[in-house]
Amino acid sequence: MTSLSVCFGQASWEFYRSGKYEDSIALAEQATSDAFNSDESWVVLKAKSELAIGRFTEAAKTIESGLDRYTTSIRIRLIAVQVAKLNNRPDSAREISDEIDELWRRSSWRYKGPQNQIAIAAHKLNQGVDAKQVLSEFLTPVQKNNPQLAAIHLAIGNLAKQKHDDPFAAESFARAVELDPKDPDAYFGLATAFLSSNSERATAGLQSALDLNPRHQPSLLLQIDQSISRENYEQANQQIEAVLEINPHNADAWAYRAAVANLQNKPKLEGEYRDQALKHGSGNPNVDYLIGKKLSQKYRFTESLKYQRRSLVYDPKFLPAKMQLAHDLLRAGNELEGWKVADEVFAADPYSVVAFNLVTLRDNIAKFETIESDGFVIRMSRAESAIYGQHVLELLRDAKRTLTEKYDVELQTPIFIEIFPKQSDFAIRTFGLPGGAGFLGVCFGRVVTMNSPAAQGATLTNWKSVLWHEFCHVVTLQKTKNRMPRWLSEGISVYEEGLKNSAWGQTMNPRYRKMLLGDDLTPISKLSGAFLSPKSPAHLDLAYFESSLAVKYMIDEYGMEALQNVLKELAFGVPINDSLRRHIAPLNELDHKFTTHVRELCTSFASDADLTTPEISPQPELKEWEALAAAEPSNRFHLLGLATAQTEASDWSASNKTLEKLLAIYPMTDGAEPALQLMAKNFRELKQTDRELETLESLMKISSSDVAACSRILNIVSQAEDWKKTREYAKLLLGINPLIKSPHRYLAMASEKLEDDANLVQALTSLVTMEPLDPAEEHYRLAAALHRQGQLESAKRQTLIALEFAPRFQKAHQLLLDIVKPDQPTTDTEKISDDAKAGDQ
Repeated sequence: MTSLSVCFGQASWEFYRSGKYEDSIALAEQATSDAFNSDESWVVLKAKSELAIGRFTEAAKTIESGLDRYTTSIRIRLIAVQVAKLNNRPDSAREISDEIDELWRRSSWRYKGPQNQIAIAAHKLNQGVDAKQVLSEFLTPVQKNNPQLAAIHLAIGNLAKQKHDDPFAAESFARAVELDPKDPDAYFGLATAFLSSNSERATAGLQSALDLNPRHQPSLLLQIDQSISRENYEQANQQIEAVLEINPHNADAWAYRAAVANLQNKPKLEGEYRDQALKHGSGNPNVDYLIGKKLSQKYRFTESLKYQRRSLVYDPKFLPAKMQLAHDLLRAGNELEGWKVADEVFAADPYSVVAFNLVTLRDNIAKFETIESDGFVIRMSRAESAIYGQHVLELLRDAKRTLTEKYDVELQTPIFIEIFPKQSDFAIRTFGLPGGAGFLGVCFGRVVTMNSPAAQGATLTNWKSVLWHEFCHVVTLQKTKNRMPRWLSEGISVYEEGLKNSAWGQTMNPRYRKMLLGDDLTPISKLSGAFLSPKSPAHLDLAYFESSLAVKYMIDEYGMEALQNVLKELAFGVPINDSLRRHIAPLNELDHKFTTHVRELCTSFASDADLTTPEISPQPELKEWEALAAAEPSNRFHLLGLATAQTEASDWSASNKTLEKLLAIYPMTDGAEPALQLMAKNFRELKQTDRELETLESLMKISSSDVAACSRILNIVSQAEDWKKTREYAKLLLGINPLIKSPHRYLAMASEKLEDDANLVQALTSLVTMEPLDPAEEHYRLAAALHRQGQLESAKRQTLIALEFAPRFQKAHQLLLDIVKPDQPTTDTEKISDDAKAGDQ
């Protein structure tokens, strides 16, 4: 290459990477006119620049002349395949692809340079060659020999991202950025690799890409994708316009526009935009795949299925659509076909992380116990099903009665409930990949997935509140045909949690108050976006809380009927903003009124208390706390600190007096938990059991997951032989952790005293599966309860099990005779004789 060509090359490449595609084309034209220029890169660069701005016909001419000049070029042919497809010449695309194979087969030695190896690797991946093979045969050797070449790290990153190996992809993209900090593609790759794990790094990467190239279409398309996820459709359409100004034929932009039209209930426009997306590349399977994927993310699984099937008509081997089809089928409850399609993906691509995870999960789920009743299909591990499966069914029956009547819904059944003892299995079933930390349950409409207490680790959340929340989603999603915004769906579920149990749901606390009075208050019109890429777990919690406040505000101000009317209209595809305007208020007015309402709630919350957290010495002693509390007697932090110090000094009465001052100015919400816990401890030290119990019961009204407090209540009320309270709190503890024995023991004890055989059977059925200390006695008690309920076969089976553990167990022999000879009185002689025979055996 001449020095002038080198100069042109650098400038043209810089123009391309900065988005000045027209300037890049102009310089490339000058370079290709140089008869002595032997570098095919000019042709590649010119064609890529023309494709970037939608000049597909011109790109075809560039490729044609380029191949006349560089007859054996694989790099030009790789672009040529894409150009042919965009010019609706699929046969030509296949021919060119075959030419690449033939050139490589006949003279692979010609293409040993790194750029050619990267091109061959891309070609092989497009053909569906195993990714691991491509990596080992082509990309890894290039990386080994050219570790400072940014392009190879970019190629490896793209391969890893395609296979959902985000950590490896992030590492490769980061290396590419380090070696070539002016490449927007590398920053974009970094953004996609962090998209699901680190929103700040993803945002930073995306912004860096757009700083380098404001017309970088992959980055602009990602922004569109995120706007749709946030349900900000107006912004999404503006961003789509910006892309189409750059490239009026960008298929992905038109596909996104079709998805938005669907979500806004504009079927005619949806069809027109889809046609535009397929205008250049009529057999492009990615168009329908992308439309369907966005609909699936909005829980429109039925519509997504239609699009994925269309995509596979164009290309039956297009694995992204087939994988999405599998997910949609499974989430819609069509498991037979869903697992079959997942198997097909895995067979076609054994190194697909998602497919491997799914087929492995299928094998795990096959070992689960299934409970079918009342329109529910509940799947749990065998061990957990035996322990609390009936409690799950009992809660679901209650939720179905309560919520279907309230929201006037006739559910499409069966409803599938899958409870996973491993968080990784829950994440794979729910999201397709491990992760999803922080999610306890997810509802897709007819399918609910959730973590069992065993999957939650040391910090437990009441599983009953989670299941009630998710079943509420079943009701509202089915009522609206999955056409409700995220904030409304979550808001109703959290709201209904609180109505069912005051300790469930969410309440105002100092953290929420501070965030909402600061910069974190989100108007209703943007609330769905608060669930996407939150700044922190606290911000995600706030999104749920604020959504529930919005629902409560609308019901309190405009009535339940107004909300019901909104839900009805959503089912018919009426946009949420239009429905709110008709039945609640115009969105801008609603935003203003709701914001004012929330600010008032925040300022009125604990208005007599000082909620600031002042700076103090690292470990203040009692005297310092006394001085601080005297100086600022309404400061919550100082009062709690003083009370804690007084307890540590064994001055429990003084500590309680301090706590009484605190609770007098602080409302009974979850923020009061530390004070109540400390007060209960003080009363216990003071041997004031009645006051301790009263305090603990107050605590349990605002805390649904305090195992220690609930266990202590059970100890107190059982010793006092208050069996009704023992039964009540045993059930409450079962809602926190049913995998420990104590709540089942207390429930059995109370139910026996109350002659409540239904609960007694449930409790003992659980206990006999949990390695009881006296299995004969537990099986006998269960048998006796079953006998009283008239369940003779089950009673007989449990009695025989008791006798297996203790062959001379006289009461069990008597019970067995009562079961098998219910109408024949047994004499004492017969009893002794039967006992002796049993003993001989």
